[in-house]
Amino acid sequence: MIKNLLFVFILSYSFNMNAQSLNWLTDVNAAIEISNKENKPLLLLFADKNASNTLLFSQVLNTLDFALWSRDNVVIVKIDLTQGDGNEYIDRNLNLKSAFGVDVIPSICFARASSRKGKINYQLIGKMAYESGGVKTWLADVKTLLTVAEE
Repeated sequence: MIKNLLFVFILSYSFNMNAQSLNWLTDVNAAIEISNKENKPLLLLFADKNASNTLLFSQVLNTLDFALWSRDNVVIVKIDLTQGDGNEYIDRNLNLKSAFGVDVIPSICFARASSRKGKINYQLIGKMAYESGGVKTWLADVKTLLTVAEE
């Protein structure tokens, strides 16, 4: 019995660690290629260095449920808005923030994108803010948003 409990504890701990170490892309061009190849929308997380202390991170983005769902349904991209940290993409990221009308950090936008003649065209699917209810409620809302967008 104790061995079984220990096994379950270790297994759940390792899943939790994996959820916290998601492979967030930072290069939008690479993310667009993957998105189009896999036919998945982009999940664009607009954040700065202080954003990881928010409820969105602790109750949604750093959970196993989110990690499993995102792996199968979206291409996750972190749009870093931290200025002065040598981020080579900061101008592009600030332009994306403005183009998507992001005014609260952190924010999540879902989009599709295509590249033609070196110019990227974005199609905004929708935005999702964090509302109380945890990851299951948030994911249900996202699934509704993405389903409506496909129709």
